[in-house]
Amino acid sequence: MKIERGRIINDFIEPNKRQYSIPVYQRNYEWSDEQCKKLFADIIDAHNKDRSHFCGSIVYARLKDEHNIDYFVIIDGQQRITTIYLLIKALMDSTGSAAEKDQFVSALYNEDKFEKYDWDEASKLKLKPIKSDNIQLELLMENKLDELDKSSDIYKNYKLFRELINEALEKYSKLTIPGIYDGLEHLSCARIGLEDDDAPQEIFERINSTGLPLSLSDKIRNFVLMTDVDQESLYEEFWLPIEKNVKRNKMSDFFLNYLNMQLDIFAKDNIAYDCFKEFYYEHGYTNQSMLEELKHYSELYRAFQGGENEFSRKTNSLLGGLRDLKQTTIYVFLFRVFDDRLNGIIDDETLEKVLEFFLNYSVRRLACEIGSNSLRGLYKTLYKRIFNKEENKNYYYDSIVCFFTQLNSGDKFPTNSEFLVALREKDIYHKPDLRRYLLSTIENYGSKEKLEINSDITIEHIMPQKLSSDWQRMIGDNWQNDHAEYLHTLGNLTLTGYNSELYNKPFSEKKKLLEEYGAKIKTLNIDVLDKEVWNIEYIKARALRLANKVLEIFSYPESSFDISFKDPRYKEYGCEDADTATNKSVEYFMLQGEKNYVTSFADMLRIIIKKLYDEDPSVIEEMARTNSQIVSWSKNVMFSYEPGVTSGDQKIDGTDIYVSEGFSAAYIICIIRSLLENYGIELDEFSYSARNVKAA
Repeated sequence: MKIERGRIINDFIEPNKRQYSIPVYQRNYEWSDEQCKKLFADIIDAHNKDRSHFCGSIVYARLKDEHNIDYFVIIDGQQRITTIYLLIKALMDSTGSAAEKDQFVSALYNEDKFEKYDWDEASKLKLKPIKSDNIQLELLMENKLDELDKSSDIYKNYKLFRELINEALEKYSKLTIPGIYDGLEHLSCARIGLEDDDAPQEIFERINSTGLPLSLSDKIRNFVLMTDVDQESLYEEFWLPIEKNVKRNKMSDFFLNYLNMQLDIFAKDNIAYDCFKEFYYEHGYTNQSMLEELKHYSELYRAFQGGENEFSRKTNSLLGGLRDLKQTTIYVFLFRVFDDRLNGIIDDETLEKVLEFFLNYSVRRLACEIGSNSLRGLYKTLYKRIFNKEENKNYYYDSIVCFFTQLNSGDKFPTNSEFLVALREKDIYHKPDLRRYLLSTIENYGSKEKLEINSDITIEHIMPQKLSSDWQRMIGDNWQNDHAEYLHTLGNLTLTGYNSELYNKPFSEKKKLLEEYGAKIKTLNIDVLDKEVWNIEYIKARALRLANKVLEIFSYPESSFDISFKDPRYKEYGCEDADTATNKSVEYFMLQGEKNYVTSFADMLRIIIKKLYDEDPSVIEEMARTNSQIVSWSKNVMFSYEPGVTSGDQKIDGTDIYVSEGFSAAYIICIIRSLLENYGIELDEFSYSARNVKAA
């Protein structure tokens, strides 16, 4: 390695019969407006003050000598060199002097003054960026501006420099085009020339570890291309298609998903590149075999992102639903599922059922406000947990359903009762991805003419967010509490194209505008348009109707085969002997043939109370009115309408009935037994599964 002081114009731009290429493992040209403006200001300042300006290092290596041209590769500094090249082109196009133009031509192009060499047009340019940038640069140098990609930084920064040049010439009366070029000649750098025994990849990584950090995608590209003698063909055949499939701004996300599918540990940003290299070496990949695999998964990722693919229309529609809900953490699991489809393990119908299941699961989780923190870990390990037994793939969909319905963690599949309560009572409006998806799905379900959801369609509160005095009277005496409780619930939301016009209008005027839009939105508004007033009673009734419609669309999944993921440590118990619950951890309970997975004995009691109340509220309501003791030998009041009578301040969901809490596992079994007796349910219709735990 040889390090010398140098000048960018004198040493890299002006010398004839040289070409500097940007290797394919380098990142694309992507200097920002801010960086370009800062460099231009430094150039003007260097000219005005007639002093050198240091702008970093240029690391390069000699490639070959061919047709009397010396070819070099830029290891580091390509962004700076490309930017200066664009600025010189902008200067050439800004001058009206033929003599000045000739000087710039000598700077930008290699010149065969006596036509001794058979140079092609590509050899004449002194700079050759990577392919996608090179196409844009060649079009620019040929003055084919109409054909340039206007989103490319090559074009954008050239146009920016044209503007900056004009502004500078207007601002500084004595400044000239040659004066700006003089500023360029004042740019100094550290020239670092690599020799044959230097390792370009190691040097590149060391340099970039102290500068602008490379993305994960940049590092992986460098790794699989820099070390290969056939890097140009690998770049063309594999890397470019990967970038096209994934899109540049998603590349690092794609690689993280790929790594987390392959590795047992979590590949976080700060360790992902080291994980990639370790995985590469441990599994004996070559650069080509790794790129082939990455290209394959990039094609699946393209399908996940809505790009062109070979899968069915229904599959793509379901993937669109997951995108609408921003459920991207599932991709690490879907890679494996789609592999099974491509390998013939499952067919299109099974794939569609699996996607329907996870769309259903995602909607329910979001509605029930189950936190998303656990999803990344769930989906990372899910495939192995379900299909650790190869025979489970023979019942692919059933295995997935059984696994989730047997889970007893927070990731279990939300039950219909939990889902129904959430849809009727929880704030849907402040779940922006869910609210739009739910409302549009309700409206389009079973309809031949689908409502196109676009920026013109907005979410409207029927009872407005700010209540006028007319609205307050319509809602009733308890309007403040009712408004706060029901404003953002499903029963008070609809879709419209008139949001700004509806806003705070009286209900009669809102209804007229909704009627005008009624040809497009029917299902959502059917029980709004037939009302003369809009109050809490109607909001609750509409919430129930819409919630039941959602339950019809996203019904609880059923399996054709019962595949057990049961932990052998668990045994089933009844409620005859309450003491058996002591020092136990409960997994699920069975009540009248229905299995419910739970997280604790307290969770089990809460769910049973809610189920029994929904079946017949009169029994519990009578207990609450009389403040009766549910267990004969205990003085504890289980249910009451009066605050402070029960232990704790919890209420049965959706009611004004207080319910006691904080009991031991054995006491909970006694309560359940008494409840069953009060409801006339045979004791053998209840059982629970639990395992022993160490006493505290």
